[in-house]
Amino acid sequence: MHTSKCSIILAVALIAAVAALGQNVSGSLGATVFDQSGAVVPRAKVVLKNEVTGADRETVSNGSGFFNIPAIQPGSYTLTVTAPGFLSWKLENIVFNQGESRTLPGVFLKIPGTEGYVYVVDDAEAISPVDTGESRQTMNSTLVSQLPAQGRNAAELIKIMPGMGMNRGLSQSGWSSLVTQSNVGPVGQYSANGTQPYGGLTVTMDGANLVDPGNMGTQVANINKDQTAEVTLLNSAFGAEYAKGPVTFEAIGKSGTSHYHGSVYVYGRLSALDSTDSYTRSYGGMKPTYSAVYPGGEIGGPLFIPGTGFNRKRDKLFFYIAPEGMNQVPQ
Repeated sequence: MHTSKCSIILAVALIAAVAALGQNVSGSLGATVFDQSGAVVPRAKVVLKNEVTGADRETVSNGSGFFNIPAIQPGSYTLTVTAPGFLSWKLENIVFNQGESRTLPGVFLKIPGTEGYVYVVDDAEAISPVDTGESRQTMNSTLVSQLPAQGRNAAELIKIMPGMGMNRGLSQSGWSSLVTQSNVGPVGQYSANGTQPYGGLTVTMDGANLVDPGNMGTQVANINKDQTAEVTLLNSAFGAEYAKGPVTFEAIGKSGTSHYHGSVYVYGRLSALDSTDSYTRSYGGMKPTYSAVYPGGEIGGPLFIPGTGFNRKRDKLFFYIAPEGMNQVPQ
């Protein structure tokens, strides 16, 4: 009995943590359902399924044939629309980045005929963003993990985003993300779109603000590259749901999936293998003498509650754990 109570408390805590994600992390999908003649189809069943976790969302079209699915987390989805007397309509591989709201030009249901009982649409590019004047750039987990960075902070990738200028000329010596601690990230070291370096850039992780307004707007926590699913930079005309700005850097963490997965890694940085760049040589400077080893790992998957049938389909609750250490090498 005690074990069951603890399991339920853990499940509620994890669900609450997912629900606590900021509004600017999730997106939405909307469309109007028509028949072949162009008449709207009310009460059509709409299912949006996450292709990684298997979790789905359901709704129905209203009297005008319109439907909208809010609070969509980043990921790849399949959309299925069905109605009595019509073939099923399906669209696969719909990729949502964080904060993206999208709309379909129309869902057209066909009457059963020689095509078979399921009509499959395979052009995911048919989905377009909702009309907005915002300017955004997104890097997925592959780019985040493979692009070169001085340290282990994914926020460093702002230096290759459009509109960013170094606050200290060509030198990066004014900040360091080699260690994970407060006030060592790149916030304050770059001018975004000509704004002042301090206070002109907001950094968030899963919707939580990582900027300390009481310490010149510096970064209070690093964003681990291997634990990040994607990063997005919004640098113009974004909506009111983004309370800060004028430029916002968002990151969202990885999560569990319907199948267990994991990895173990070791990253090393040895100053003996570093070269001295031309800018540092031009003023007679020395390369940093810093060496460290970062052992880490990650594991994720579906979460079950012992003694119950909860989540047996692996589509309701998931976990993701990713510890990482740092061992500094004596010089």
